[in-house]
Amino acid sequence: METGEAAADEAMSKVIREDDGQFCVISEETGRSFGCYISREQAEERLAQIESFANKNLFDAAEETLQRWHDELHRQTSVTAAVATAHDLIEDELAIRSLRKGVDPYAVFKRAEQQYTLGPVYIPDIEDAHGEFTDADTLQKAMWDWVRKGDRSIYLQHSDQVAGEMVEVLTFPFPIQAALNVPGQGQTRFDFPADTPYMGVIWSEETWPLIKAGEIRGYSIGGKAQRLEVELPETALI
Repeated sequence: METGEAAADEAMSKVIREDDGQFCVISEETGRSFGCYISREQAEERLAQIESFANKNLFDAAEETLQRWHDELHRQTSVTAAVATAHDLIEDELAIRSLRKGVDPYAVFKRAEQQYTLGPVYIPDIEDAHGEFTDADTLQKAMWDWVRKGDRSIYLQHSDQVAGEMVEVLTFPFPIQAALNVPGQGQTRFDFPADTPYMGVIWSEETWPLIKAGEIRGYSIGGKAQRLEVELPETALI
C-alpha cells in the first residue's frame, strides 16, 4: 500500500517544460499549466512556491473536503497569489483523482461554475476587423462614461437581449502576454498592450453555453465618429 508521503509526491508531480521560448510549470498527470515564464529561474521560483503549498494535508484530505475548499476559494472577494495557487493545486488534485477513477476530470467542477469571464474590451491603437481603431486616451474616457451610466447589462449583438452582467472593469497600465484557448483551434499567445481595458462578466444561462463553445469570443463596442477625407500633399507622404 502506498504511504501518504509517497502518494503526495506522486500527486504533486510538477515539471518545467520549455514551450515556444518560455518555461512552463506543468502538472505531469493532468497537463494543467501553472504559469509560463521568460526564464527558467522564474519557472523554478514558481515551482518552489507550488511545492511549499503542496503539503501532505492537502493530498490526504477527502474529496468532499477538497471540493468544499475549492468552492470557498471561488467565493473569495480578494484573490491573492496565494489564493490562486491554493485553488489551482486543489483543482489539479481533484482532476488527478477523477482521472484515476476514469471520470471526466472537469465534471467535479461543474456545480462550482461561476459563468464568468474576464477579457479585453478593446485593444487601443490597433486596427480592428472593421478597419477602425481608437487611441488609449479616447478609449479610457469612453469606458468611464459607460460605467457612469449605471447600466451593467451586456447585450447580445447590439440587440435588446441581455446576455450577461458586467461585474468589474479595469484598465491595466502594463502590457500583458496571455495564452488564449480557442475552441477547435488550440492555444495561441497574444500580447495585449499597456492601457488595454478588461471587463469581467457573469453570463446568463442562455449565453453561457455559447461562451464555452467559442461561438462568442469578444465584445463589440459602440461609438460615434465623424469621418473626414483629406488629400495629403505629396511632401507629407515622404
